[in-house]
Amino acid sequence: MSVDPRQFIDLDIEKVRPQATPFALLALEPAYKIDKEVLERHYLILQRELHPDRFVNRPGEAHTAQMMSAWINRAYTALKDPLLRAQALLRLKGCPSPDENVCDPLLLAEVMEWREQLENFKTASEKSQFCHELQQRIQSCENNFEHAWQAQDPGNLQQKYLELSYLIQTLRHAQGSDFSESVAVA
Repeated sequence: MSVDPRQFIDLDIEKVRPQATPFALLALEPAYKIDKEVLERHYLILQRELHPDRFVNRPGEAHTAQMMSAWINRAYTALKDPLLRAQALLRLKGCPSPDENVCDPLLLAEVMEWREQLENFKTASEKSQFCHELQQRIQSCENNFEHAWQAQDPGNLQQKYLELSYLIQTLRHAQGSDFSESVAVA
């Protein structure tokens, strides 16, 4: 009785093989700051090796390649996204992603202030300045997350992840908001 590899395409490989992290699948050292050109190059090499056209006359291997390609795609997506990459690092440390309902009161107050600011923009330049300030905070938080990773400090990693999560969500919300109604037309 043979096993159909297609049944494993949607399976989370990290649950089956914990060592098969997004970093391992794409042959990268675990770190928050990664070389995106190297990530892209490794991804393209693997996708070329696993391309279905290479397995036209070998259907069993084609299904395995399809499964592996799906895993590589998910790993690539995770490592391109700053929050998913941070979550992958938290998992490597055995830390669950912090529950966003449990939070530092100072951070929560700051998040509420950001949301209030978002509602009160009167001009596009106010929105642009706010987004620029958030981007600077994100860079600082990413540096702090990377330092916590290098120091192997799980508690600080979780705290910085939570802060990074709120910052990125707020920036995405600000960039996706339509301020055309509230922008003063000259």
